[in-house]
Amino acid sequence: MEILDTSNQLSPWSDPRDPDLCFPMRSYEKLLLDLGWENPLAWLQHWTERGGVNLAYSAWPPNIRTDWLWGLGLPFLSDIEQYIANQEHQIILGISGLPGCGKTSFGKWIEAAAAELNWSVAVISMDDFYLPGPQLDQAMAGNPWSVPRGLPGSHSIDLFEQTIDSWMKKGDLCAPQFDKALRNGRGDRCGWRRTSPNILVIEGWFLGCSTTQLDSYNVSMMNENTPPLLLSEHEYRSVVQASLQRYQFLWKKFGRIWHLKASEFDATSLWKSQQEMNMQEERGASLNGKSLDSFIRMIQTSIPQRSLQSIDCSVVAKLSRSRAISWVGTK
Repeated sequence: MEILDTSNQLSPWSDPRDPDLCFPMRSYEKLLLDLGWENPLAWLQHWTERGGVNLAYSAWPPNIRTDWLWGLGLPFLSDIEQYIANQEHQIILGISGLPGCGKTSFGKWIEAAAAELNWSVAVISMDDFYLPGPQLDQAMAGNPWSVPRGLPGSHSIDLFEQTIDSWMKKGDLCAPQFDKALRNGRGDRCGWRRTSPNILVIEGWFLGCSTTQLDSYNVSMMNENTPPLLLSEHEYRSVVQASLQRYQFLWKKFGRIWHLKASEFDATSLWKSQQEMNMQEERGASLNGKSLDSFIRMIQTSIPQRSLQSIDCSVVAKLSRSRAISWVGTK
């Protein structure tokens, strides 16, 4: 193939290839085709002219891997660009992935890159729709992990729906903001964000997750590729599933969902620990010690793994423990 990368950056089609790019090309090129690009080199030229991997580079965390730039960043912008070109209707795109996988950092880059391209895009988190402090404490009371937030049922579903519907009808977005560092790491509402984007991106750790028929206690212990469930955890799963049912109509409002899928489910333990360590350094407050261990345990046992690993989505990017992209393509 003729290489059109005039920026002298290694690309997915360079020879030699960038060593950070370990995902197979066949599924990647099929994804580009799904995004409207029959010729991958024309796609490469398109983004090279717009900065390539240097686009909004300062918005990424330090030492970002180039597979996130080529494998996720620029393809996701291509997805947005499809809807901007059509201008037929507003669209909500979702990003789903286990806590700590990089969703928030990815969202910050999407907004920064869109701004450089003069696109009207806003990225918000499901976490911003957590209930206000006192209501959140009440909703989370009695869960066997003693976590202060994170479970289905910890969000204001009505406000979530009203925010989305109002934006789709009027174009104005008025969304709450939640600061996880408040109340000694338990978090609380901290204000509102008002903007008028044409494209809305929402990220969340169980976004798109469906309910599932729970196995009996003994069978679930045998079949789950997670730490053996305590009886109290198994029983509370019914509460979680009932709460999760209330989110299902929200998922139908999303045009497309991108799933950042862990190749190893227990990688979220490492990712969440790193995430909280970073928040401690940046904000001086975070989950730590027993509280962090309990939160990780909640992630691993509150929702059946098969539900979290089989999100109804359009695009999948499989992440290794080091967050390297091992595969990316349409589901």
